[in-house]
Amino acid sequence: MDIGDAIGRDRAATAGRAGLLTVAFINPLRAVWWLFTNVRFAMALLAAVCVISLAGVVIPQVPPVLRGDALLEKMWVRAQEDTFGFLTSPMDAVGFFDIFHAGWFAVLMGLTVASTGAYILSRVPGVLASITRPRRRVPDGYFETAPIRVQIDEPIDAATLTRALRRSFYKVERFDEPGVTYVFADRFQWAQLGTLLTHAAVIILIFSAVVSRMDSFETGLFLPEGSTEPVFPVRNPNQLQVELTDSHARFAADGQALDYRSDLVIYQNGEEVKRCSSTVNSPCTYGGYSFFQAAWFGFGAALQVRDRATGNVVYRETLALSDRVPAPRVAIRDAAGATLMDETLVLTDELDDGEVRFRGSLVRLPGRDVLIIGLRETDSRRELVVLEPDAAAGGVALTLEKGDSTEAGGLEFTFVAEEQIPALVVDDVPLPSGARELGGGTVSLQLTGVAYGTAEVSAGDAGSETASGAAPLLTIVGLDARSIALGEGEGTTLGGYEYTFLGQREFSGIQVKKDRSDYLVWAGAGLIVLGLMLTFWVPRRRLWARISRAGSTLAGQAPGHADYAREMRRLAGNADASIPATERDE
Repeated sequence: MDIGDAIGRDRAATAGRAGLLTVAFINPLRAVWWLFTNVRFAMALLAAVCVISLAGVVIPQVPPVLRGDALLEKMWVRAQEDTFGFLTSPMDAVGFFDIFHAGWFAVLMGLTVASTGAYILSRVPGVLASITRPRRRVPDGYFETAPIRVQIDEPIDAATLTRALRRSFYKVERFDEPGVTYVFADRFQWAQLGTLLTHAAVIILIFSAVVSRMDSFETGLFLPEGSTEPVFPVRNPNQLQVELTDSHARFAADGQALDYRSDLVIYQNGEEVKRCSSTVNSPCTYGGYSFFQAAWFGFGAALQVRDRATGNVVYRETLALSDRVPAPRVAIRDAAGATLMDETLVLTDELDDGEVRFRGSLVRLPGRDVLIIGLRETDSRRELVVLEPDAAAGGVALTLEKGDSTEAGGLEFTFVAEEQIPALVVDDVPLPSGARELGGGTVSLQLTGVAYGTAEVSAGDAGSETASGAAPLLTIVGLDARSIALGEGEGTTLGGYEYTFLGQREFSGIQVKKDRSDYLVWAGAGLIVLGLMLTFWVPRRRLWARISRAGSTLAGQAPGHADYAREMRRLAGNADASIPATERDE
């Protein structure tokens, strides 16, 4: 063969291979695959997702109730100008006020999923091959250069070493050759899948976010006892209704909430389908929907108005008395020390005697004229004001600060405390003739004789203290020239209407939620935990041993946190080997 022809053919073959490599390099699909399997690219995407998600937490986002309404969204964005100034419009144009629903964020999440999935696929064949077909023999030179190795000056009994390895749950293979024996041991080989599981968890968690966005449903209901409300705001062929039959709450002596629970009846298309009890952590479930106890409110009043002429009920509502008004607790004793009054006063009238203007009530004491008692606000506090109509002729006229006592007109007055009682102003209650001129068309309700934690139970503050056995009392202002006080079940007739206080009612906030992504979240979290346990708790360990008359060498591979050198010395010791002093653990 001519040497020149051979060289020419070799050059042509080399050029052909180079051409194929060049074509492969510029192949778009191969380039994309290389990019998506690149670890740096995946880390950059994950870092971008984390930073942008953090921005979505720090930067105010459009409230869900406004999303989809262009006018309301525009008004909300305009309100952000107080915070972000001239940057508001550019941030809105980019989508920074609705990051998690922006199209570019969805693209970023898709790229992250694709990159993570490509990385997993690229690693699977190699990892499976390493698990199922591990390298059982290594060159003799590896025993001299292995980073993790133990050198022993005498031969180890191969059978004893094999038994010691198997007692430590190693899978062992032994190769006997003339003058030398090789041993391969593998432990927890499937733990090598741990990193792939954690990467797969990222894909599942991102997919769960997509499912939650596309498929989830959530709404809140605020129901008083005995009422029923629909779950869906529009006509729905599978409409659900929720009835609150009873709302329960338990409090400690200091007002701290101990337990909230709601007894519910669920209806579908008007038919009862389930009765259940719901709490914060144990929701009631039906048809894929969960009904959580989300809130509790104890100061509700059921008010009914009946037209006496027709007998028809023209108004029946359970009202949440969500406001608070001050009410003084006052104790009055006579000269002998007998208690004439010790109660919390409902302040019903704006009083003005020409010199003092305050909000108060008229109080009648046995054997005395009427007293006017109320609260007057100063710059920094409220004072209790007590007046008697004939004060100019030696009657009572005094002011007290909270906690003070004083004597006047043969009586001892004590301003015990200032309390906050539930109240509400209502403008749609049917009024008797002439009442509109009194209250301007509104009715004020105040509820006493009730005690719960507080409006903010989580603060642990004690609520209003009432006398033992006190019953709820509803005071109504605006129906007549004088206020009207009604106990539970009591009524009064004014101007052709009968007003009845049906009783105190409690409210429950019920959160209705359907989100099938919950299972994906749990699956993703489980894979992360499993992957981390495999990676850090039971990392894979591989050991190769060479045993000859000149001595024995053990070489191993394991993650740094496994401290495998120590373990190999322990295994050699279990095989009755004499560990040199330089190799022993301190």
